[in-house]
Amino acid sequence: MDKYIIERRARVRLAWFKRFKEIGNVSQVCREFGLSRKTFYKWWPHYAKEGLSGLRDRSRRPRSHPKTVPEEVAQLILKLRQKSRYGPRRLGFYLERDYGIKLSVYGVYRVLVRTGEVKPRKTRPRKKPVYYQMNYPGQRVQVDVKYMPKMDLPNRPEPYQEYQYTAIDDCTRLRFVKPYEELCPANSVAFAQAMMAFFPFPIEEIQTDHGTEFTYIFMPHVQKPHPFEEFLKQEGIRHKLIPIATPKQNGKVERSHRTDDEEFYNQRGYRKPATRRRELARHIDYYNKRRPNQALDWLTPLEKLRSFPEYQTATLSFKTVTHV
Repeated sequence: MDKYIIERRARVRLAWFKRFKEIGNVSQVCREFGLSRKTFYKWWPHYAKEGLSGLRDRSRRPRSHPKTVPEEVAQLILKLRQKSRYGPRRLGFYLERDYGIKLSVYGVYRVLVRTGEVKPRKTRPRKKPVYYQMNYPGQRVQVDVKYMPKMDLPNRPEPYQEYQYTAIDDCTRLRFVKPYEELCPANSVAFAQAMMAFFPFPIEEIQTDHGTEFTYIFMPHVQKPHPFEEFLKQEGIRHKLIPIATPKQNGKVERSHRTDDEEFYNQRGYRKPATRRRELARHIDYYNKRRPNQALDWLTPLEKLRSFPEYQTATLSFKTVTHV
């Protein structure tokens, strides 16, 4: 509240008690100033004890609260946050699963705000997003390419660039990735072959954007068919192109790239491509087999796959990820 308003209100209350000292009649003072006797007697002890300073408005915030997060729990949340950089919802899940501490998402969020780990969000009304999900594995696989962080390698005048091809099953969130040194149709075909060998289910449809590594639809001067589209046609797989400038239509693979940044690429730098490919394979293995997914009701992608009777004994191998 404005300091001027606080001081003005205190001066008004001071006038009550000055008038009371003049006439000595509480009822008369209340009639003149239009206040109740309850309000008068509420402020009288503060005035008698502290004078004018006692008549200023004070915070109504409680000094303690029975639902305050204990300090040891707050320290645990802070430790997990600094180690993983996870958000409130995922931190709350791990607190309950690994430590038996049940705390609301908002409770975790308030701890992170209080410790300066996150900035408080401005609340604003927004539409509830509409989520969709395929009904069974292989019904649709989203494919996209991520530019991996560049490396400065010896004997190379230009920074070394690799491209991460990513495929994610819409239903189970199972992921397959493979890095390549070049972004081209031939590598798109090679990736599709490796992806089909990896997923333990047949693929009905592959969804991509309009990148030239996937289609020639925006290159009318190219008369020959695109190798990637030809390969999918030969395998009996439909190729679906998302609308132009709508990456949210490929939202699952785009969100998985953000997870790669937060939980892999931003965690440490790599100086050798072979080392990064090897660690990337471990990251994807962890993502598929051990990392709970909020969109799957905190199941891992492999657990989601095994929830279908025909895939109860399915296994995954990542040998094809580690080489170009």
